[in-house]
Amino acid sequence: MSFRELPEDLKSVAKSELNEDETLLGKDVNHILDWLKKQPHINARKDPQWLVGFLRGCKHSLERTKEKIDAYYTIRTHLPELFADRDPKSSRIQEILDLGTYLPLPLTDKPDSPRIVLIRGAIYDPNKYTFLEIFTVNFMIMDLLLLEDDRLDVAGQDTLLDLTGGRVEHVSQFSPTVIKKVVTCFQDAYPIRTKSLHFINTPTTFDLVFAIFKRFMKDKLRQRIKVHSTVDKVYDYIPKQVLPSDYGGDGPSVAKLTSHWKQKVLDNREFFLEDAKFGVTESKRPGKPISGADLFGVEGSFKQLSID
Repeated sequence: MSFRELPEDLKSVAKSELNEDETLLGKDVNHILDWLKKQPHINARKDPQWLVGFLRGCKHSLERTKEKIDAYYTIRTHLPELFADRDPKSSRIQEILDLGTYLPLPLTDKPDSPRIVLIRGAIYDPNKYTFLEIFTVNFMIMDLLLLEDDRLDVAGQDTLLDLTGGRVEHVSQFSPTVIKKVVTCFQDAYPIRTKSLHFINTPTTFDLVFAIFKRFMKDKLRQRIKVHSTVDKVYDYIPKQVLPSDYGGDGPSVAKLTSHWKQKVLDNREFFLEDAKFGVTESKRPGKPISGADLFGVEGSFKQLSID
């Protein structure tokens, strides 16, 4: 069984932050593979490198890894609106890739720093695309990162959310149910360690919508959020030089990054077509089956969103 060898800087992070013992990696993967054979309800991708991503995201706790894998495939199965029809050759998906809404950046502050992801969350036309369609594509790129990006798997990610262009039409798409689906998937399905979330260029409607987002976030994630009054403030956390040239940094332009990630998704078409067969079968789950209402039912009451 073979895995990509980590560079020395990431080996140090993996050992200190994730409790990784590279001599036990193969043994741990085999343990997870044996466990999967005994789970009649889970049909999971069994690529060893894929499973290593889950182990690292769970700091090599075998029990947490099992829980995360089950959650990953369960949540995805109950969200066909986000995880069905993910053929990169779909004209709709290609159009959204052309927008460049989700852009992992190649530069980092230090060799062992987290991956930085730029999300341009309001760049899309809300009269043409839905929030769920945008995140269908965003999660496609996240899947590729989980499989291929050792920096993300080991050092985690810092996320910069630029909300330039946000308007009332965007807000009308953010029902509590829709928000809970995306937040649940982001924080409960993916074994990606989010180190920080930074919001810039927030519109006047931000506080209204953000209050609902926070309602469904775990305390740990909420504590890692920072909303910056000016773009300059974010440089205290994410150095300006690692950002795209459009943001005054030394990195590739947004246009080049958009083209790169579109091609990356297209090049991995077979991965996404194969991915459609993985998931859970609730009728085979030991114990009580899980329903969409169990996962995404909105507890409590919310006042109707009212926008002047």
